[in-house]
Amino acid sequence: MKQWMIKLSAIFALALVSGCATSFQANRLEPVSGYPSVRNKKTVYINLAFSGKVNGEPWTKLDQENQAYLRDRCIDHLEDSGMFSLVSDDLKTTDLQLYVAIIDDKTTSTAKQTLSALTLFLIPYTETDQFRMMAVVKDTFTGKETKISLKDGVNHRQALLLAPLAPFKPSKDALEECTDRMLQNLCLEIHRSGFVK
Repeated sequence: MKQWMIKLSAIFALALVSGCATSFQANRLEPVSGYPSVRNKKTVYINLAFSGKVNGEPWTKLDQENQAYLRDRCIDHLEDSGMFSLVSDDLKTTDLQLYVAIIDDKTTSTAKQTLSALTLFLIPYTETDQFRMMAVVKDTFTGKETKISLKDGVNHRQALLLAPLAPFKPSKDALEECTDRMLQNLCLEIHRSGFVK
């Protein structure tokens, strides 16, 4: 009877940890600890577009929701940087115009995910979100413009023994942290380009 209870407990414990998933930053971009101070703050207009892909093919199901979220986060980061006197997404008569496009290209495999699940995740399963940002900053009055490109990503892993990390590395938090880091670095790149001094 005791051995049967031990086996049952082991099976139950295995079921609890099976399929636990966690996500990790690809860490291509450095975290931003602070922004430089500027003497002449400028007004800036922001227009942001988002596009989702899965294995290189368009996947537009969440594009509008993600675009609205990222536009709001971009405005927040531009305001938090302290480099601009006004950030607007509807007033084009500003000192600067900022056009941002973000593409999330997810790489996944249904076959590998199924194989991992059939082995109770003894065979780990990994998928990735690769983010690419292309931005154009333009001075409304002089016509001077510059292009900014940034990349980062998130690796998602599903495996048998990830239960201890699952509460600390959820996928949604990792994706938000990644896009926030890109937007923070965008603010730094605008400063490095000399549009705000």
